[in-house]
Amino acid sequence: MEGVVVRTSGEHLHVRTAIGQTVLATLRGRFRLDEGPYTAPIGIGDKVRLREEEGRMVIEEIFPRKNWLVRVDPNNPYKRQILCCNIDQAFLLVTVEMPFTPLRYIDGFLVLCELYGIPSGLLFTKSDVQLKPRSAQKRLHFMTLYRGLGYPVLSISALTGEGIGDLEELLRGKRTFLTGLSGVGKSSLVNRLIPGIDLLTQPLVRTTNRGRHTTTFSALYHLPIGGEIIDSPGFGEFRPGDIEPHELSHYFPEMRECLINCRFSNCLHVDEPDCAVKEAVHRGAIAASRYHTYLALLQELTKISR
Repeated sequence: MEGVVVRTSGEHLHVRTAIGQTVLATLRGRFRLDEGPYTAPIGIGDKVRLREEEGRMVIEEIFPRKNWLVRVDPNNPYKRQILCCNIDQAFLLVTVEMPFTPLRYIDGFLVLCELYGIPSGLLFTKSDVQLKPRSAQKRLHFMTLYRGLGYPVLSISALTGEGIGDLEELLRGKRTFLTGLSGVGKSSLVNRLIPGIDLLTQPLVRTTNRGRHTTTFSALYHLPIGGEIIDSPGFGEFRPGDIEPHELSHYFPEMRECLINCRFSNCLHVDEPDCAVKEAVHRGAIAASRYHTYLALLQELTKISR
């Protein structure tokens, strides 16, 4: 029997079979005992083969993946965490107030998607909320910046429905990974996209203006319009691994265009002479915020590689 992992929660996995039945399954021992580089050997969206043994369902095979998203485990820089598998695209939900989504968080997500070849975009949520003038300017600046880099960017409201029609057209017929910081409105958006699902939503923590972890596991849902979404917990930073320091700039689209003009083929774009990337930053062709994110990620990758 074959199926797709639709929910991960500790050692117990929910698998949807070809006939639409969802069963509870566990991994065969050889997967759990394998000391690989991953915190768990299986991810949401994995296609698997099941076998019934002594009244319980056991996953005996994980089929080859067409793609995946993997980040550095926040608790162990030498381990990797599988976020999702076999997806068509990924979207990050972004807010500029309560909570504020840092540019480094946004850029880390986009670099991760570039690394694994996943089409990605940004959803600026809570468009119905009246922002402070400075925050409104910041929101517009962010949206303009990332649209200019070629990423799909939408302004949406799960409350009023603004932008939901445009989003549904992007989601239709595809498997999409949705993520973002706690409190940006993932559960509210899923409730809007799938009437009747009634995921739990909670207000922000008043003392910190940060979200509460209402979603504690990843889950895959069917969309009424066709397609599927993977709703994920509010992840911390997206720290990409498996990149050599000199390769990092290849995953910033605006930097890729400059690389051929650097004097050195292995230029790190830090203090090398005749660096086309630094020159582009100086004249404003590359946003200073993106370059600062690049330097921060480069420092982390250099530390890990050592």
